[in-house]
Amino acid sequence: MLRKIRNLFRKKTVIIDQNKLYMEKGILKVGEGSLIGGLKLEIRKNDVARRFMTIGNESIVNGNFIFETVEGTISIGDNTFIGGGRFICIDGIEIGNDVLFSWGCTVVDNNSHSLNWNERSSDVMEWKIGLEEGKIGLYKNWENVKHSKVVVKNKAWVGFDVIILKGVTIGEGSVVAAGSVVTKNVPDWTIVGGNPAKIIRHIEESERK
Repeated sequence: MLRKIRNLFRKKTVIIDQNKLYMEKGILKVGEGSLIGGLKLEIRKNDVARRFMTIGNESIVNGNFIFETVEGTISIGDNTFIGGGRFICIDGIEIGNDVLFSWGCTVVDNNSHSLNWNERSSDVMEWKIGLEEGKIGLYKNWENVKHSKVVVKNKAWVGFDVIILKGVTIGEGSVVAAGSVVTKNVPDWTIVGGNPAKIIRHIEESERK
């Protein structure tokens, strides 16, 4: 009898679609025609009911989008492709329309830790307590961590395994070569590459159509 009851419960197991719950709560907004099957949203301090992430129309968005605090916001425009990677936010990440993000990219709008040892000396212990309680990152102190919004403008193309750091703006129509680390703003219609990324050449008018 007990075995039959257990089998009955197994058959009725429901897999919870976390993204659907986030959409119902208004935390995630997805535009018409967009595909988000590979999107994973992580909100470290999820006791705040507000819009954290917005995706436009006809986009394909994959990857991990991590909100370390309740202040961060991520927006993605229309007809944009994001092929995975990690987007770590405590301030803001803004990605425009017609943008291409290749696989394995990392975008982070903060330094993760203070540059001052005394101000980061408790970081490991705070993280450990959160792990032990099943509340990853809940006790992390972000007060002394520098942060600044990241912006990727319309029509930009970001290659494989690119890292974009805090405060960077990627200009309209610009191309970032695979494996680059972007620490400074990239002008509109420019190709950059390397670590740190430097200008390779400007994109001619004839290549912009």
